[in-house]
Amino acid sequence: MPQIQPVRIAIIGTGAWSGSIGNTMRKSQKATLVTCYDEIPAKRKAFSEKFGCEHDDSFENVLKRTDIEGIHLATPNVLHPEQAVLAAQHGKHVFVEKPIANTLPEAKRMIEACQKAGVVLMVGHHMRRLKGIRKLKELIDHGTIGRPVQMEGNYSQNLGFALTPESFRWKGDDTGCPAGSLMTMGIHHAEVYNYLLGPIKTVFAYFNRLYIPAPVEDVTTTIFQYESGVLGYLGSNYASPKAIWFYVYGTEANLLCTVTAPELPFEEYLLWWQACDRDTKVQIFEKGNTGARDIPITMGNPILEEIDEFADCIRTGKKPETDGGGALAALALIRASIESAKTGQQTRIAV
Repeated sequence: MPQIQPVRIAIIGTGAWSGSIGNTMRKSQKATLVTCYDEIPAKRKAFSEKFGCEHDDSFENVLKRTDIEGIHLATPNVLHPEQAVLAAQHGKHVFVEKPIANTLPEAKRMIEACQKAGVVLMVGHHMRRLKGIRKLKELIDHGTIGRPVQMEGNYSQNLGFALTPESFRWKGDDTGCPAGSLMTMGIHHAEVYNYLLGPIKTVFAYFNRLYIPAPVEDVTTTIFQYESGVLGYLGSNYASPKAIWFYVYGTEANLLCTVTAPELPFEEYLLWWQACDRDTKVQIFEKGNTGARDIPITMGNPILEEIDEFADCIRTGKKPETDGGGALAALALIRASIESAKTGQQTRIAV
């Protein structure tokens, strides 16, 4: 059989997370990094030297290249819609890091543009790919916990103290990063919540700004209700030490998944996500038994898995697991939380 050629990809935006993507592509046999672009010349030059790829002097020049098949967008949220639509119009497949966009209309425009152009749209919601989350899904679907009762979780860390006015996350409106930590980190949980137990219909949220210098909320609490009637909680803040956990309650057992993120320099911490399964623990608390029992999980690389899947989708035409529709649902929860915190009222999720 003829060997399938790796998909040729360009990275747009060479901030900290793009370093993790560049590192991952070195390990992939299905995708290869060809070029990069960043509006800051020194950053794109340094990135190209570090990862052995070319660099272009404009996004438009990247799109004109006939040797580029996929565009990986690691740019500020507000740029995602325009860049994704342009990429689709040039026949390029699109991988966009979460969130898909800051607003629902922008996200829908991206989805429609990619559908019209017949290109893949994949969104970087890698949290569901953690082996611990896969195990939760397996146990829930197999009926191990009985009937689901409640869902809880938190994704927090003190990134808010490091924000500066030059960062797009400094701004808490739709030109920056609305909802602060909830849009930056909590949206991962929102996507996993939909993955584990199905659609969420209503939310009630509180946002406060307590400690960080940026003019954006640094602590958020969202209470929500699934269409099934199961209730849940999503917490996220920008001011505390790292916390990443999920707790699923059932009539026969409870499940706890904790991800213990290490204290590392920021760029090393971002690389750690490729090996986060080694620091992930799943426990089951069974009815009638005292204490918890550890559930073994395998080790994987969630970042490599999604890069390879993007390449597979381009080559085969299959639908990505984390597609535009799933990303839209996760964003809808965040937008409903923003509306509820603003109005003080329960908000129905509308996609």
